[in-house]
Amino acid sequence: MILKPAPQEYPDRFEAYIGLVDENDLVQILRQDRNCTHNFFIDIEKEMLDYRYAEGKWSIKEVLMHINYVERIMQHRAFAASRGDMQTALAPINHDAYIDNSEIHKYDLEDLLEEFNVIRNYTIELFSNLSERQALLKMGDGENAISARAIGYALIGHARHHMDVINVRYLNIPAHEKSNS
Repeated sequence: MILKPAPQEYPDRFEAYIGLVDENDLVQILRQDRNCTHNFFIDIEKEMLDYRYAEGKWSIKEVLMHINYVERIMQHRAFAASRGDMQTALAPINHDAYIDNSEIHKYDLEDLLEEFNVIRNYTIELFSNLSERQALLKMGDGENAISARAIGYALIGHARHHMDVINVRYLNIPAHEKSNS
């Protein structure tokens, strides 16, 4: 079982995501979150998928595409961390460039969810095969070093964060009424 990381295993900026995860069995949570995330997006009315709550904000489909992209990138980083790759830097991601060049118009919700499920299944496979020692290994250096398991928990929190934003800003569901994923 891969337990929740200690704060010294990741940069402070990841606390916003890791703090959204109270559970303590990474692979099991990844499986549950895959289903919750899939069902969350399936339940959104089709006419809302291209909705933007403000000028310059992403559509709901773009948010799901962003979740997919981040999971791909962080999956690679988790693998690098699990091998103790201290030379690969934990550089910021230019999220807007990824979305701006995604050609989102070519995708429907089912395509994006199929992609999410495939990516998440690879993430589950990666973490299912890590030893406790590998889960604790880090990538990056100094204050930017992050453990493999911290990346896994951050992935779950990242998806939860965006579903919370969709509930509140896109679907107008008050924060106290939304369900936890």
